[in-house]
Amino acid sequence: MTPLEYFDASFKKDVWHLHMPSEIHGAFGGVTGGALAAAAIALGRTVEPNRVAAGLDIHFLRGLSTTQAKANVTTLSSGRSITILRVEFSDESDKPTTEARVVFAAPESLRTDIQATNSDSGLLGPPPPGLYADAKPWRKPEGVEVPIIDTASPRAARVGASIATMITVPWDMNGDGSEGACLAADLSVGPPVDAVMPKGAWVPHPNPDLSLRFSGPADNGDLVAIAICREVSGGLATVETEVWQQQSLVAKGLSTSLLLSKS
Repeated sequence: MTPLEYFDASFKKDVWHLHMPSEIHGAFGGVTGGALAAAAIALGRTVEPNRVAAGLDIHFLRGLSTTQAKANVTTLSSGRSITILRVEFSDESDKPTTEARVVFAAPESLRTDIQATNSDSGLLGPPPPGLYADAKPWRKPEGVEVPIIDTASPRAARVGASIATMITVPWDMNGDGSEGACLAADLSVGPPVDAVMPKGAWVPHPNPDLSLRFSGPADNGDLVAIAICREVSGGLATVETEVWQQQSLVAKGLSTSLLLSKS
């Protein structure tokens, strides 16, 4: 099924209605940010079905804890080369929860005959041989419901100072597959922050944002996101992530995590 079919999306009275099933909810009692990012791109494709996703910047204003959601899609700019859309989500009581900006590029305006890879650029990947054999399934926290673990089957393994998170996307990959890259990138944010936390004391660290730049298509649902916590200071953690399909870089992203006090 397509991402929009997975979210049971329908357009009524100038508003998109989506079903965000509990299977894609995370540890903080709401829909995972990656699923919302995926929905933003999928909705954007209804406006620009012939363009490819080039970038996404999404901010999670508050948790989307209901399974029913609404979304408004606004075209901010549309030209020969790119279209910029704003996608705003609200819960079933109409409270705003998420705002995304999605950039689509026109394939006919792009020079696809130029290929380049800089092996000295300090990339986190590609995934090394044997990664899947070393990966371990995510553990379910005691007393905390995390349905996305059953849905995406995330597994993790260390790659030097980074942590690789392998997932299976729960919908069919169509187009350039950017929706799946959103889910992989978002799920990769937490493990490297966990890894730098003091042992024996769990610190909540939700990420209120995610920025992604897409660099290549993903044609199947098995993705690896390799992430590293670059800095922790003043209660903020900066996480860099890359999404790979085998040896091909699909997306690169940056996210902030908030280290929350329990009081």
